[in-house]
Formats: sequence, structure tokens, C-alpha cells
Amino acid sequence: MLFNSFTYLVFLPFVVALHWALPERFRRPLLLAASYIFYMNWMPAYGLLILALTAVNFALGLAIAEQQNLRKRLLQLGLVFNIGALCFFKYANFLIDSALQTTHWLGAAARSEALLSVKFPEMNVILPLGISFFTFEFIHYIVDVYRGSKPVKNFFDFALFAAFFPSQIAGPIKRFQDFMHQLEHRLGFNSAEFRSGVFLILQGLFKKVVLGDNLGILVSYGFTHIGQLGMIDAWLAMAGFQFQIFFDFSGYTDIGRGSALLLGYKVPENFDWPFISANLTEFWRRWHISLSTWLRDYLFIPLGGSRGTPNTVRRNIMLTMTLGGLWHGAAWHYVLWGAFHGAGLMFSKDWHDFVSAKPLLAKMRESKVWHYSGVCITMLFLFIAGTIFRAATLADIGHMLERATSFTPSGGLTQLFLQSTFPACLAVYIAFLAVRVWLDNLDKHEVDLTVPVLKFLIWWDTSTHVRAVAYATVAVATIGFAPGKIAPFIYFQF
Repeated sequence: MLFNSFTYLVFLPFVVALHWALPERFRRPLLLAASYIFYMNWMPAYGLLILALTAVNFALGLAIAEQQNLRKRLLQLGLVFNIGALCFFKYANFLIDSALQTTHWLGAAARSEALLSVKFPEMNVILPLGISFFTFEFIHYIVDVYRGSKPVKNFFDFALFAAFFPSQIAGPIKRFQDFMHQLEHRLGFNSAEFRSGVFLILQGLFKKVVLGDNLGILVSYGFTHIGQLGMIDAWLAMAGFQFQIFFDFSGYTDIGRGSALLLGYKVPENFDWPFISANLTEFWRRWHISLSTWLRDYLFIPLGGSRGTPNTVRRNIMLTMTLGGLWHGAAWHYVLWGAFHGAGLMFSKDWHDFVSAKPLLAKMRESKVWHYSGVCITMLFLFIAGTIFRAATLADIGHMLERATSFTPSGGLTQLFLQSTFPACLAVYIAFLAVRVWLDNLDKHEVDLTVPVLKFLIWWDTSTHVRAVAYATVAVATIGFAPGKIAPFIYFQF
């Protein structure tokens, strides 16, 4: 079930209304049932998969906490089970195809007909939606229980944590301690949180449908017509994808967070103004926060983190990011993308250490010129990294970068961009965002209400009726500027 589908538009209000209408003791079973209906709407059989993974990890958590002599072996068993399930469903076809290509390459090099004629059986495993996200939540759970956290003793509560539909398919990756705390300390209906939830859903739909999907049409044209692109076209396509994936994924997160708030729950924020980052280290503190913190806590730090020699730290960074790239998808360009980010993070850390050791450079680092230069360099890095992520083949990466440095005149993509509604919609969104940030940081008690514009903005922010009209306007604009075809969220494939 897509967040941007008519089905969800019916499903969510029905579940929210029923949730608050029912007595407290029936709400968790309702959410659990709704979450399985949400997931099984795509493929009913995979409801059994998430149920089986939930049951095994629930039992493992209890056993790790109770069997002190076997806890390490049980943890190892749990890691093998979860990673094995992820590898089977996500990487079986990739590994078989890679082995077959390697065999044929060796056959060509050795001129061996036997190797060239080798055929491997096709498995055609269908990737279950969201398996990467809920597998990481299961790994986090058993590792934290091993480290001393109390296990969940109610199976249905644990099942709700695993299947909670606002974060089920593409995160954010929840921490079970936070979710269980909310279950144990349930509060009543909160009108402010409910309004915030509605706002987040509308904002998320606008970002996804109006900005992300319309930009996606232009990006798709660019990456499927690379040979026809001029230099400006190529940079439009490269930059466009980085913003497309942001609007798409942050839009998904907004809808998920908003849906959770309508039900009285909170899930983690995943984005914190990532494009104002002055270096790559800062970027990963602001982008896909739930994944970057998971990789830090359950991969980078166990590998040794920042302890040890500089080369050891570089190895830990590279391994973490390369495996993070592989987590994104079963293809070599994802691995290359992760390694590229790993190299960038290594350089960012080395450069930071070098500058810190030089008093003159350390002083220059405090200037605005230094900061904004860093922002521009980081964005350039992200555009190139996004090309690696988006390109269909490794050869296409080279072709796109070649066009970006070709000094050839602009082609059709620039004209399509200028003729599209995206620039105007983006300008409206940025203006709205600026007002929203200003209002959030405004001390309304010290505002000069004799200024008409300020008076209007305060009235708009506090009036229920005006807020309702504004929400309705956003909804109508989203429908009006939406492309003709519903596009799935990009991170659904991961």
C-alpha cells in the first residue's frame, strides 16, 4: 500500500477514527491488525515472513536475557538468522548473477568453452518490501538485549514494534526502547500533535508528489538520454536526482511521522536540513539519520570506531560505508556509491584533523566564506555520488560525467526544466518553508502587531479556521500539480 495512493487515503482515516473510538485495551490489537493488512496488501504471503522473523527474534531476545551462559552464542545465532534472511531475499539473485558473470569472464580470459557454457539456476526471489529496515530493527533489538537492555515480554507489543505501519516499509529505523516507552506511557488524544500530524502528511505529499515526482520525470529523461545531454543538461540531471531523492524520501518520512502522530505515537526524524552541511561528516549527521546512527552504533563502533591508528579508522569508515552502500541495493553501483562516500568521509576527517593542527587554517575555518565554500564542495560531491547511485550501469556513470564536462550546448532537458511547473512549485515551497521557520523561532509576545504583514502571519499561524483553509489549499495544489501517474517511493526498493 503506497502512502500516496487512494487506498491509503481511505485506510488511514478509518484506522485513526477507529483507534480513538475504541477503548484503550483494543487499540494495540487494532494497530497490529492494521499494520499486517497494510503490509499484506502488496503480497499476502510475505505477512508470514514478517511474522516468522518477529517470532524468532522475540524468542531470541528472551533467551539472550535469561540464558547467561549461552547469550553470546544466541546472539551469534540471531545475527546469522537475520542477516541470512536479508541476504537470501535481497542478494540471492545478485550473488548468483555476479558468480555467473565472473565465471564467464574467467572463461573468456582462459578461452575455456566449458566455463563460457556454465549456467546457474535462476531463483527469481521477489524482494519483500521493507525487509532491509525491519531486519535492522531486529538486529538492533537482539544486540541491545545482549548489551543489557530489558527484553520485550509481550509478544503482541513486540509484533507491533516490528510491523508498525507508519514506519514499516522505508523506516525510519526505530529503537525498541523508545517505542516500548510510548506503549507503556500512553497518553490520551493530543490535539496539537494531531494538527502536527496532518501538517506533516500534507507537507510530505507535496514534497513527494509535486516536487519529487515532477522532478523525477526530468531526471528519468536525463538518465535515459545521456548521449543527447549538453553540459548544463547533465548537471541538471545530476543535481535533480539528489533533490528528487530528498523530496521523495523526506516526503515519505513526513507522511510516516504524521501518520504516527495521528495515532499518538512518535517515530524518529530522518532529515535535518542536510543541504546546509559544510562537509560530508556533517551531511551524514543530517541525512537518513536513523540509518547513519544505526551504522555508527552497530557496525562502525563494533569494528573499532575512531579508536586505533589512522589507517584502522580509515578501514572502519570504508567498511561501514561500503556495506551501507550494499544495504541500499543488490547491484555493484550501490557498492561503488558506498565506497565513494567512504573515501569522501575519510578525506573529510583527515582534512578536519589537518586544519585543526594549523592555527591559521583553524582561524579561517570560522569565516562564512570557508563555511559556504564547504557547502558548495559538499553539494558537488553529492551530485557526483547521486549519479553513481542513480545510473543504470557502471558505463552510464562514466558517460554522464563525460557529458557534465563536455562543454557541449544545452539540449532538450534544460528546455523541459524551464517549461515544467517544478521551478514555480519549488519557489512556493521555499517561501512557505522560510515563513514556517520564522514562525517557529518567533517570540510572538514581542512582535509588533502594528505591522500588517506580521499581524497576518501570526493570525495565520494561530487561527484554526485559517489553518484549515491553508491545509485544504495544499491538498488541492498537490492534486492539481501531481503527474498523471502515481510513482512509488524510491526507498521502497531497499
